[in-house]
Amino acid sequence: MEAYYQRFSASIATYRRSRLIVIIAFFFVVLAINFPKQVWSQAPKIPVYLEVTMYKVTQGKTETYLNLVKNYGLRIHEAMVRDNTIQGWYFYEVVMSPETKHPYDFIGVKVTTRFSDIIDNSNSLKEYYTKIKGPKEPAFEQIFGQLQEYRVAVRKEIFIHRAGLDPKTPVSKYVQIDFMKPLAGKREEYIRMESQVFYPIHLERIKIGALTDWALYEKFLPFTTTSEFDFVTANFFDNPAVILDPKYEEAFNNIPNNIDFIRLSGQIDQTRTLVRSDIWKLAMYVDQLSVRK
Repeated sequence: MEAYYQRFSASIATYRRSRLIVIIAFFFVVLAINFPKQVWSQAPKIPVYLEVTMYKVTQGKTETYLNLVKNYGLRIHEAMVRDNTIQGWYFYEVVMSPETKHPYDFIGVKVTTRFSDIIDNSNSLKEYYTKIKGPKEPAFEQIFGQLQEYRVAVRKEIFIHRAGLDPKTPVSKYVQIDFMKPLAGKREEYIRMESQVFYPIHLERIKIGALTDWALYEKFLPFTTTSEFDFVTANFFDNPAVILDPKYEEAFNNIPNNIDFIRLSGQIDQTRTLVRSDIWKLAMYVDQLSVRK
């Protein structure tokens, strides 16, 4: 009888252990299914950098310079996009700018996730030109020398994307660049105001046709404690008439549970100073969407 009892007890213990193993296994299966989703939602986004170079063209050489950029610069950057070295390249003509100390006529904007490539990309440009060069086309050094003759790089700055921008939105004809300087100790609050408070308003402005897209960028390099500005907001649009009626208040009133618009405007004014604004017109571009067409 005692032996039977021992065998029965052993069977019960084995059953309990088996049941426990099944429960634990089920738990880990559920965890394995859901864990990648949690990691994906919490994983940091890959930083997106903008190399922004401003050029001053030699007087009387604008048409010749633009032909060089179109025939060679555009093709080089198209090859870089196709190779996934960069995400896009956009070339703008300055329509209006209050900058008088170091004026500029054109702006090249290169978008990439490869930070090291935008620090020094001269070798990369030469490499890609070699790939696209026709048998009768001049050497890279000759093209580069002509570019140096027809324009001067006023300055080069690197920005990092902070908020906004829908990658599926078609490229816009114009962009208004607002140069912003956060007040002392207000950087984090300013980013929060732009990305969490005003970005929803910009989305409403996009819905009612006042904008096509909007984005916030922070200047990453070069760093200086006496920088004129530290951020830029980019307001994209196709119709210049929207400058006359930006529809801020109309968009704001479309958002439920909002507060007084004037009071909200005063709050962001307490976090930053608007240094100046430029208006740029798109001259040519290439990006991931355009190369798929």
